[in-house]
Amino acid sequence: MWLTPVLLAGSLAVGSSMPVPAVPVQSSTPQACFVFGEVFWSPSQTSALLSSNCSIKIERVEQVIVMKGPQRVVRILIPSDPGIHEFVYRWGSTIARFDDEKVEILSTPVGF
Repeated sequence: MWLTPVLLAGSLAVGSSMPVPAVPVQSSTPQACFVFGEVFWSPSQTSALLSSNCSIKIERVEQVIVMKGPQRVVRILIPSDPGIHEFVYRWGSTIARFDDEKVEILSTPVGF
């Protein structure tokens, strides 16, 4: 955790065993962007309830999940396994997960 080095450095600088107040330090590492939720597939119906912790437009077009970011469009085919499936995708990765199954994605630059 990023606070640990701050607390350790503060304790060493003070040189005593007195607690040092935690001071939030802004991390220079960008936050990872995830898309997550549930996808339902049956021969007669397909639906997806997905959300993200970053600004990505998410839609479902037939049996494909389409995610649009500022520079890329990512498409993922929903597997034809009946039932509800947990979905997780980390933006920039070459795979997504439906339950424990890895699925390759198609990523293209915006405008293609």
